[in-house]
Amino acid sequence: MYNIFIFTMGILVVFVGNNLFFYRYDFYKNMSFGKRNIFSLCISSILFLITYKIFTFTLYKLNDSLLTKGIFISVLAFIVMIFSLYLGYKFSKELSKKYEYKCELNKLNNKIEHKDSIISKLRSQKHDYLKHLQVVYSLLNNNLNKDAKDYITNISNSFRSKTSRYGKVSYLDAIASLKYEECLIKNITFDVYIQDFIDNLVIEPSDMSSVILNIIDNAIDSLSTIKKDNKYIKLFVYEDEFQYVISIKNNGPQIYNTESIFEEGFSTKDGDNRGYGLYLVQNILDKYGYHIFASSDEFLTEFTIIIPKYC
Repeated sequence: MYNIFIFTMGILVVFVGNNLFFYRYDFYKNMSFGKRNIFSLCISSILFLITYKIFTFTLYKLNDSLLTKGIFISVLAFIVMIFSLYLGYKFSKELSKKYEYKCELNKLNNKIEHKDSIISKLRSQKHDYLKHLQVVYSLLNNNLNKDAKDYITNISNSFRSKTSRYGKVSYLDAIASLKYEECLIKNITFDVYIQDFIDNLVIEPSDMSSVILNIIDNAIDSLSTIKKDNKYIKLFVYEDEFQYVISIKNNGPQIYNTESIFEEGFSTKDGDNRGYGLYLVQNILDKYGYHIFASSDEFLTEFTIIIPKYC
């Protein structure tokens, strides 16, 4: 019974080692799953039987010298232990690679689904445009030029007045879509919650875009430097009785000197030409009389922009 256990465990260990060894060769990779296992099992059984015979023969020869026999068994046990640990490490590494591959595949699938959604929307818009063109063509074909002109004007006004997903400002759609794609690739969840009021702000769209993009880009850079599950960036835009609030949160590394991050040239990252993004944000907001605050601890980093309703 004891020998059966030894044989089974020994063949299993050699089987795992053979798989890891042969998998670096193309001839082995090109085999079917069943053939690979049969081939590896046969080689493992032969190698283990040969090793076992050599081991028993050596013990028989050393039977008269108990000290030498003890040293031999100890050395062999140490080698087997090291070999088993190595196999365990390699096997764990392969499982880790497989998990990372699966995560990468899931991210790519999510990205494909997002692109499919965009393509579906574009097809729907194309269908609408074709219908409108058919109507315009029919009007022109019947010499109803004024009606055709009015129809085109109505369509143009309709598109111009449409609201985006995040209020009546189209650039927020562009920012959200752009950063969603980038975060998806980097395994970061990106959520947006924006009220309809934002189209009433005095700030120029280009300036607001610079402010939001700089803060989000910093959050993405910060989260990209760490390995953790459930990384996220959340953009909130809301209002109360006295002010509008823009809040950008992330669960990246803590910023220890939040009072200095808006100074020119200051950066938490290494390298040249750093430390100008938040300095630019501060200058833009100062131009409009807006305020920005930063807070950070080991769980959450938040940038809050305060826009007074009554100046």
